[in-house]
Formats: sequence, C-alpha cells, structure tokens
Amino acid sequence: MKPWLALPLLLALGCSQDGGGDDGGGHGGSNGMGSGVNPGGFAITGKVGATASAHVAAPAPPRTITHVMAVQPISASPIRTIAAVAADGSFTLDVTPGQPYVFVFVDANAVGADMAVAMFRAGTLDTVSPQLAGHLDMGSVTIDPATQTATPGTDYDTVIADLGLDPAAAEYLGSVDDLSLRYANPDIDGDGMIDLVEGHQFGIDFHVRSNMRRGAATGANFTVDDMTDQFFPEAGSDVATPVFNLTSAYALYPSALDPTMYVDQSNPQQSILTHGAAYAVTVADGSTAGANTSFSGLPGGGPLAGWGADYDLEHDAALELPGAGGSPATLAFTLGATGTTLTFTNVVTRTKASLVAEGTLSIFAKLNTADGLVTSVDYKWMKTQAGAWVPATTDEIAVTIGSAGGFMSVHVLPSWANQMGMQIPADPTSGSLPWTGTPFAPDTVCGLAVSFDDKLGLRHFIGGADADAGVVCTP
Repeated sequence: MKPWLALPLLLALGCSQDGGGDDGGGHGGSNGMGSGVNPGGFAITGKVGATASAHVAAPAPPRTITHVMAVQPISASPIRTIAAVAADGSFTLDVTPGQPYVFVFVDANAVGADMAVAMFRAGTLDTVSPQLAGHLDMGSVTIDPATQTATPGTDYDTVIADLGLDPAAAEYLGSVDDLSLRYANPDIDGDGMIDLVEGHQFGIDFHVRSNMRRGAATGANFTVDDMTDQFFPEAGSDVATPVFNLTSAYALYPSALDPTMYVDQSNPQQSILTHGAAYAVTVADGSTAGANTSFSGLPGGGPLAGWGADYDLEHDAALELPGAGGSPATLAFTLGATGTTLTFTNVVTRTKASLVAEGTLSIFAKLNTADGLVTSVDYKWMKTQAGAWVPATTDEIAVTIGSAGGFMSVHVLPSWANQMGMQIPADPTSGSLPWTGTPFAPDTVCGLAVSFDDKLGLRHFIGGADADAGVVCTP
C-alpha cells in the first residue's frame, strides 16, 4: 500500500486544499457549510400530479407533498435549495447550471427519512443536471411512494434537451450518478424538521483510493519510472489496472454542533469509536452488509467535524461497499455526546468489478524530462471501458468533474513531508503543462499521487505511482 494511503484523511484534505475540490464547494449555498448563496440561473417548474399505487398491496397512508428540494451532492458541502409547493400542486425552484442535483419531493409532516416521498428519475438519470441557464418544465409529475420515484410528465428527450445535455453525456451521467441519491433525506438528524429550513447542513463523502498495477490486480504496482517520458499502458497485457484498496465513508457536520473526537487512532491498525459513537448499516432487501475494517476521523479545529467508516477492499476479496449489491443501503452515524444520529438513506455504490470495467475516470500523467530533471507534465483524462482505457470526452468531464480539475502531488527526498504539486485542468481534457516548482529528478520521488473530486461526492485517488526501487524517504 502506498504510504499516503495509510494516512487517508489527512492527505485527502491536503489535496483538497491544494485545489482538488469541486468549485461548487467553494460557493457554498443557502444555509450551507460554505459561504454565499445559490446564485440560481436555471428554473425548474412543474406540478405534483397523480400518486401511483400499483405497487401497494394495501392502501397506504396518504402523503402530502409540501416542498420540493434540490440537493447538489458535491464533495464536503452539498448545496441545498428548497421551495414550498403551492395549493394547486405547482412548484418553482431555481438551481445553478453546471452542477447535478438530486430532486426530492418532500412531506414536511413526516419525520426523518420518511420525509422523502419520491426522487426525480428520467430514464437512467437520477439527477437534474442543467448545463446552461434556462428552464425545465417537468409537467405533471407522477409520485410513486412505494418505489420513491417521481416521474416527470415531460418526455425524456425533451428533459435532456432542456437541460442542455448531449444524449451521450446524459447516458454517461445516468450510469454513474446513483451515489448522489444518498442526499435524498431532508431530515438527516431526525428531529422532525427539514434540515435546510432550520439551517442545519450535513454531508457524507466517499474517498476512493487505489493502486495502479501492471496488467492485472495481481500485478506489480507501477512506479515513477513507468510514468517518466511515457504514459501508463492503456490496453494489452500490461494495461494499467486500478486496484481499489481503501474506501471511506465520512459523515460531516458543523464543529459547532459537536466538536467531540470520536475516533481513537492511537493504534493505526485498529482504530475504534469512542464517546458513545456508533455506526450501523442496513440494506433495503434485508441482506447483511460487509463489516467495515476500521474508522478514521477529521483533524480538529476546522469548521467541519466528522468521522468515517473505512473499508479495506483489497485484502478481503469478498468485501464490497454498502449499497453495491443492487439494493440501497442506509448508513447511520450516531454522535454519542449529543445523542444525534445522522441517517443517510438510498446509498447506492458500485462493485469493485464494475469500477474496473466501466466508466471510472482517471488522470494519466507523463513526466517529461531533460538532463535528468522533470521539465513538464503531459496529462490526459481517461475512462475505463471493457477492461481498457479510452479518452474521456469533453461532455463526460463537464457533467462529472468540477472546473478545478485534479491535482498531482509529488513527494521528494529526503522526507514525505517535502511535497510539491500542480493543478491538472479539466478543460481541455488533455495537454502539456510546464513544471514550475522546484526542479526534481524522477529517481528522487518518494511517491506521486493524483486526486480529484467529482460532482457526485466522490474523492478519487487514482493514477499515482510508487517510488522507484531503492528510494527510501523518512516520514
């Protein structure tokens, strides 16, 4: 395992501070974790229509749609916008173009996750993702509480056209946006009030870490030499193969709400929860989710507190993330000091096999050298497809990656603490950048990490490399 993966959250935050975060997170939102307000620019209108009942074996309690809510599932700071439904069922909500949103139909008379009556779905799209300023009229929306699905009366082709989505980009977004549904619960703290209305904001982020290996999961890790004056192999027997090792699900909440440090990491091999904290996973179909391997926490002192459950996916071949088995999971994080449980429903993830096979993005980097020193870096955004890598399209990057792009961090002798880095743009999707930091030779690199945040709440560490043989660095 790469040394930076042994200190997952500390270095994850370091990469974000160096520019790996999504640009939406910096804008904040109404009552959000960040500052500022949702500037709007795209109007979503419609009218709550019929309630489907075909899936209900017995009459269900009546549900009243009181509000519609749009949740932007960006990393660390989801922007939420809400509007009341008029007496005639009509609604209007303004969102910001360039970001995906989960669109939730809310019953404020309920408590906790029961407030979420239904979520927008059109074709395979679980998100509303306007690309330019404009207007989408959903028409008469059919609500099915049994499946928690809200189906717009407007046909699919019109929906994606009004959103400004190319059909291929919409298809790609629909194939990867399931995880955004984890923000559908309007009352995450379960106090009977819509979080946004009372100014409460909570988040759940997934940090996905991987090693890049030669040819197969059992191959050797790539080293810096493998990306010096060459890119990783994109196909064939030596194709770069990501092995997803440690993935963490972090619950985030304001430090002012609860500053307690809930994770005891004095023994890094067996970090445990303290002060009455608890973590529980349930799966909608009643199956048993795989147990998490450990826990990790946020450093204290910042505006956000939080902690996460870690899943060592590499060393347990059978272990998958909650929600990867085809049935949504619910993740509940209990804060012992306050007795508050933060509940995230509709968590749908992907299996390890699907991540390797289809649709996963990575930044391929090449260190160009002259006279033994790195002078520039070539990069290209790539996507897995049928066990190989193909260039990601401009539209695919636009609907999933923030304008901040990614970040490459380089750790050089004598110490891992001796770190440099550079921003990798999302637009254009390939190019060459001059190295403007302190000159370095590839054979002095302790390790090289590549990271980026997507617009769906995933922080990716994929595309890095180990040190060359013989390079040994102090911590």
